[in-house]
Amino acid sequence: MKARIGGLGMWVPETVRTNDAWSAEFIEGARARGDRLLVDIPAAGDELDSVTARHLADEARDPFLGARLRHVASDEPAWQAEVAAGRAALEDAGIDPADVDAVLSWSIVTDRPVLPSATRVAHELGARRAWASGMDSGCASALVQLETASALIESGRARHVLLTQSHLISRAFPMAHPASPGIGDGATAMVVSASEKPGVLGVHSVSHGEYWDAVTWIRSMDADGDTSWWVEGGAYVPGSRNREGAKHLMQHTVRFGVETVRELCERSGEDPATIGALAAVQPRGWIPPSIAEGLGLDSAVAPTTYDTVAHLGGCGVVANLIACRDAGLMAEGALIALYAQGAGFTRSAALLRA
Repeated sequence: MKARIGGLGMWVPETVRTNDAWSAEFIEGARARGDRLLVDIPAAGDELDSVTARHLADEARDPFLGARLRHVASDEPAWQAEVAAGRAALEDAGIDPADVDAVLSWSIVTDRPVLPSATRVAHELGARRAWASGMDSGCASALVQLETASALIESGRARHVLLTQSHLISRAFPMAHPASPGIGDGATAMVVSASEKPGVLGVHSVSHGEYWDAVTWIRSMDADGDTSWWVEGGAYVPGSRNREGAKHLMQHTVRFGVETVRELCERSGEDPATIGALAAVQPRGWIPPSIAEGLGLDSAVAPTTYDTVAHLGGCGVVANLIACRDAGLMAEGALIALYAQGAGFTRSAALLRA
C-alpha cells in the first residue's frame, strides 16, 4: 500500500493587517534600528547564491520585505487554528474524522509550554480513536510529519493520518521589530491516506546541529539577560544565539532548497527537469521561484502566496501546495516537489506524483 496526500486545508484569521499599519517613523528608521538579523540576507558570490543576490537591491528599499497583506490572530489558540485547517483538509479528502488513525501536529507558538496541540485537535475534530502527538522540526515539520505518516501507512499501521501545522507568530513579534511586516499567521493541514496509486514517492531530510541555536527564542540580545525559560525574566522573541550561523542559513536558503530537491531526485530516480510543480517555504516571496530557477525550471511552476499572507513558517509549504493546485499545476501524473527548512536546523524535500 502506498501513501498519498488526499486532502489539503488552510485557515487564516479574519483580521488583515495592511502596510499602512506601520508608522512613517518605522518606515524611515527600518534600516537604522532594532535587530536586523532576521531581515538582512548577506550577498554571496557563486552561481546559486547570485540568484539570491539579484533580489536584495529591491528588497533593501522596501521596509515591508515584499509583503502587502498579512493575517493576524487575536486570541485564537493554536489548537483552534489547527482544528479549522484540519477540518478543511478532512472535508477536502472526504474522510470521516472517526476513521483517522493518527494526528500529528506542529505549533510554532504552543498554547502551553511543551504541550502539543495534537491531542486537543484530535478530540475537537472527533478523531476519538486516533493517537495524537506533537512533532517539531521547526518550519520543516510538515515534511517530517509527511515522512512519518507515509511510513505508518506503508507499514500497514495506519490508513489515514492527519497532519496539522500552526504559525501564530505575530503575537511574539513586536510591531517595532524590523521583521514584523514580513510575517503572518495561519494554519494548514494535510490528510495522508493509503492508496493503490503511488503518491508520496519519497521524503529526504537532513539535520545540521551546528546551527541548533542559529534561529531560536531569546529574551535579550545580551547574553546575561538571555536566561533560560524556567528562570524569571523578560518576554521571549524570535532571535539568535549564533548570529553568524543565522546569516549563513539565510544567505543559502535557495542553495539549500535546490540541493535538497536534487538529492531526493537522485535517490528516487527522478529527473529534476520533469518537476511540474514546486511548493516551498517562503521567508521571502522570491524564494520559491528562485529555487525553481536554480533547478532549471520556469518560475511559474513555483507559485507563492507571500504577498497576501506573508511568511507562514512551516505552513508556507502547504499554503503554496494549495496554490499549485489552484494554478492547475497538479494534473494527474505530474511530478511535484516540496521544500521546507526549519530552525534546529533541518532541511527537507518531498516528491509527490499527482
